[in-house]
Amino acid sequence: METTGVIASSAMNGMLASISLGGLDMNAVSAGVGLGSNALFADSEFTPLAAFTCALEVASEEKGDPLLGLKLGKEFEFQALGSLAALFLTAPTLKHGLIQFSRYFPALQSNTRSALVVENDVARFSYSIRDNTVRHKTQDAEFTESVLNTILATTIGEDWQPLCIEFEHMPGENLALYRSHFACPLAFGRRENAIVFPNKFLDRPIGTGGDAQHHLRVACELSDILGRREKRLDLVTALKAWIAAALCRHASIDVEDAAADFGMSLRSFQRKLADCGVNYAELRNVVRMEIAKSFLANTHLSMSIITDRLGYSELSAFARSFRHLTGFTPARFREATRNQERSPRPVAAWE
Repeated sequence: METTGVIASSAMNGMLASISLGGLDMNAVSAGVGLGSNALFADSEFTPLAAFTCALEVASEEKGDPLLGLKLGKEFEFQALGSLAALFLTAPTLKHGLIQFSRYFPALQSNTRSALVVENDVARFSYSIRDNTVRHKTQDAEFTESVLNTILATTIGEDWQPLCIEFEHMPGENLALYRSHFACPLAFGRRENAIVFPNKFLDRPIGTGGDAQHHLRVACELSDILGRREKRLDLVTALKAWIAAALCRHASIDVEDAAADFGMSLRSFQRKLADCGVNYAELRNVVRMEIAKSFLANTHLSMSIITDRLGYSELSAFARSFRHLTGFTPARFREATRNQERSPRPVAAWE
């Protein structure tokens, strides 16, 4: 069975802050991927990986910028990676830092592979999401490669020059834009995303040469997080994230599509959900309504835009469904949540 990965909420918050600084509505992006509702994702420490990757895709679409991930990654605060950033920055050399970064990367982001491979005079630092439930990964690849490139450039200094930067996806019509962003050779359609550079840089010290005691303490903290990670993944939460991401990308949210992405036959998938006490159609409605509530309460998006983003064919269908499932009309819910002093709770349509 496939299950979606998770990413540390600190990284998610750092990325959303970058989106906000770029002039986009952080609340709208957050609500669209399901993060505006505690009823969907209540864990304050970790966020579904599908929500992170989809937020980047939505932001790119809203901004009309196919290379937004590259730009956000360049401005991203490395310290937002928390203990993983501290582990790297206290390593004695770049080689040691990258090896430790790869080893403990699952503590920041699960269902993902990161590795340093050295052959002859060439070093290759790779990154790839290994999760079939995460459909859209182009902006994530751009964002992550940009973050890693910035980290390496900061560590190595003025003589930093990659031999090549590789991407899993194809550039489409944006090859010229990629070339203008990177002053080095590029390769697309590769097995993994990677930065390739001379291995002579691996002996460069990080900062003042590292802090061995601090480095050991951070490694122990990350080992503890890795030990607890297995308990954080469950099918229902993963499925909520999958539905929210599919809605954002206007993709099919039929149960057959979900079963396929989670690596199960339809019959096995429905049996697993039944074991969890969940009905797929009901869960899909819950996700839609929670996202709708977030849109209505926290954004100024029009009803027609919300209708489209939730995958309804027309406004009347959304309004009927919202009223049936919540007891409120969308307009009344928005009015009540915008004026809590006048109405401490949403007024039901029949009151």
